[in-house]
Amino acid sequence: MFYLLLILIIVLSMDAFTAGLSYGMDDVRVPFSSVLTVAFLSGCMLTLSLYAGDFLLLFLPAGLTKIVSFTVLFLLSLYKLYDTIPWLHKGNSGLTTDKISQKINYASPSILSKKEAALLGMALSVDNISAGLCTGTLNINPCLLLLITTLIHLLSIRLGLFTGKLLSQKGLRSFSWLGAAILMLLAFCRLL
Repeated sequence: MFYLLLILIIVLSMDAFTAGLSYGMDDVRVPFSSVLTVAFLSGCMLTLSLYAGDFLLLFLPAGLTKIVSFTVLFLLSLYKLYDTIPWLHKGNSGLTTDKISQKINYASPSILSKKEAALLGMALSVDNISAGLCTGTLNINPCLLLLITTLIHLLSIRLGLFTGKLLSQKGLRSFSWLGAAILMLLAFCRLL
């Protein structure tokens, strides 16, 4: 089951990838300290929620645990799908990853400060928290889990920034549909 947890962590880091992609396409300079801030906060929130999930799952019957976990992951997949279909949120403020990134980076649109990175890390952690609470850790060492979640988020942001710069002329803006598909698959796997 460790591989399912690893896939979940990778999928949940796709918001960080999308934020990095958005900043890369908009030619926003994101210093390494800001990247590390987003990755560390996202990793901390996911790690804490996974351990809180271990505690909560002790009090729920096994059948109910599967249903709750399925429901949360399924709803997250629907949100990710919403995030990728522009005509669904066109003309309104929308709570898409791209809109959140733009609202947070208000002080200097050309540089993402550490303060803005902290806000972004917290905003991107909402789905991490909800998924973590319903999944649990599979008894992995907390330091190792924090290291894994932070590194995966760090790599996702850096890859997003790099990809965004490469694709800035092509108009490709979202890869979140892949995250939605994988989250939906994981949701159904929780029912097995």
